[in-house]
Amino acid sequence: MGSPVQPMKICSYCGRENETVMTACQECGTTLPSSAVMPAPALAPATPKPRVVCPACGAHDNYRDGIQLRGSFSWFVFFLGGIIAVLFRNAGQERRVQCNACGKPFGIRTPVSKGSLVVFWLLIAPTIIILILLLIGALFSS
Repeated sequence: MGSPVQPMKICSYCGRENETVMTACQECGTTLPSSAVMPAPALAPATPKPRVVCPACGAHDNYRDGIQLRGSFSWFVFFLGGIIAVLFRNAGQERRVQCNACGKPFGIRTPVSKGSLVVFWLLIAPTIIILILLLIGALFSS
């Protein structure tokens, strides 16, 4: 005889089926309800997760552009990674926005700024590692 079919938890955000023991969706990380019985996805339309939440009042996706931070030239970054590292450092800075609900300014990272930040650290990390290795070599050589 076959084993009974286990009910699956269906994510209300992305629609992925998850095992009943899961507390968060394996696809998108949305918290799953504790009960295994889920309403049909067609009955409860999924509301997308807010992309930006105001840290002061909790308003969702309700902001306007604020004062833009200007790029700055850093000699330290220039010597560690060159002009390309300076460009990626400036592109990786947070974008300043202001909440429409409470008026508080805060920073958000766009997908471009997140990618630029990763490239920046990929450019800087080898230089930092080499400098640390040279420092350790100088300390232990006699």
